[in-house]
Amino acid sequence: MQELPDNPSWLLKRAVRAFDKGHYRLAGWFCWIELCLWHPNDYFALCWYANSLYRLGRQNDHKAASLYERAIRVNPAHPFAHAGLGIIHYSNARRIHQEYSMFPGGDWLMFADEKSPEDSENEHRVSILTSHADAEVGNRKIAIKELEEAAGLTSDKDGKVWLLNMAAEVHTIMDNEAGIKAYKRVLDIAPDYVPAHFHLAGCYAATSYFDANLSGNRELALQEYKFIKENAPDGASDLAAVLARFGIEIDE
Repeated sequence: MQELPDNPSWLLKRAVRAFDKGHYRLAGWFCWIELCLWHPNDYFALCWYANSLYRLGRQNDHKAASLYERAIRVNPAHPFAHAGLGIIHYSNARRIHQEYSMFPGGDWLMFADEKSPEDSENEHRVSILTSHADAEVGNRKIAIKELEEAAGLTSDKDGKVWLLNMAAEVHTIMDNEAGIKAYKRVLDIAPDYVPAHFHLAGCYAATSYFDANLSGNRELALQEYKFIKENAPDGASDLAAVLARFGIEIDE
């Protein structure tokens, strides 16, 4: 996806050069000057400022997310801000899931009362309660919406696959059957994309384990294992361990 306008300002070019060198604070400072002194609604300055803040640590996630939201209001048809906002919520949603899923009910509790993307778009709707996920900028629904929106707006195949694969991960956190549909969407675009085959196998295994009506998914999980064994053998043992957790043993 194009991440600069056709004729970027001197400050914006300096910001991107600083960012590429890992000087995120300096990059953010250049963007801040651009926004404060020259172009307060410059889409790319807002995005690069948000991107710089995100790289500076989780303590900046709320501000970075608000900048991406502002950029989306300026230009909703460009993928850069949608992707950035989706990635913030995706990374925090994954972290929350990993930290709390080991406790009975903990994962569900942390994501309870997530606001819907529609509520986030209507600033006049004020919720009395803020969910843990929203407080941590890890709303799964927003992550999925923004990542899929960005994928739909980009013409770059690799970028589209990368974004949809992240969205599929979040779908799987919420529901394995939704994860199956999401990973199939990735494979419709890139049939040989190994990460999607790997995680699709896990989704098939989980659904066959927890729902007797989906016992046929066990064979589909084994088909995906065969694909990994043939095309990415280094990951076969890891996938075998995943399948074993759901009662699927690999006969070598």
